[in-house]
Amino acid sequence: MLAADLPPALPQGRSVEGRPLRAHCRGATTAPRRLLVVAAVHGDEPGTQAVTRALRRRTPPAGLRVCVVPALNPDGLRDRRRTNARGVDLNRNFPSADWRTGPRGRYFPGRGAASEPETRWAMRLVDAYRPTLTAYVHQPYGIVVDTPTAPRRLLRTYTARVGLPLRRLGRLRGTAVAWQRRNAFVVELPATAPLRAARHAAALLDAARG
Repeated sequence: MLAADLPPALPQGRSVEGRPLRAHCRGATTAPRRLLVVAAVHGDEPGTQAVTRALRRRTPPAGLRVCVVPALNPDGLRDRRRTNARGVDLNRNFPSADWRTGPRGRYFPGRGAASEPETRWAMRLVDAYRPTLTAYVHQPYGIVVDTPTAPRRLLRTYTARVGLPLRRLGRLRGTAVAWQRRNAFVVELPATAPLRAARHAAALLDAARG
């Protein structure tokens, strides 16, 4: 295979406080289907990392490459804080068409769209990796979000596999899925009930196989 036929190398990045931002991948680089799973977008949702750990223990089926981001927000994770080190909610900072700034606080979207290094790195990762399916794992609502960017059949099948209801959330600006637009959805793990990380990992692999 010619070098020009290979996908580009995945980007390196660092958080506001200099912690590395990493994607851990398994499976052939030439696989026709590519799953991306992103955890700890909010630092006060550490349970989401259980899903990425479960995926890293599994060998992807033939034809599928799997990349996981254990922590998009390592600075917030260290302090169990929702926002990054500059007080920005990363899941309001993506440059979706309806992005706008807002007051400081728990949901502060930043002073500009994609103002944060973590957001920009995630965007470069998606552009380089070109996932055929992306799951952003959050906590604590215990639902699969009825995400317009994901196929309806996938959402219904996934909810049945993991035993969580399919529910809509209110309109949220600047989210990762609103920016990504295609084949991306959100899983909200429960706060206290069993996380069932292995079940989610298996359901994600099945969903990504198409």
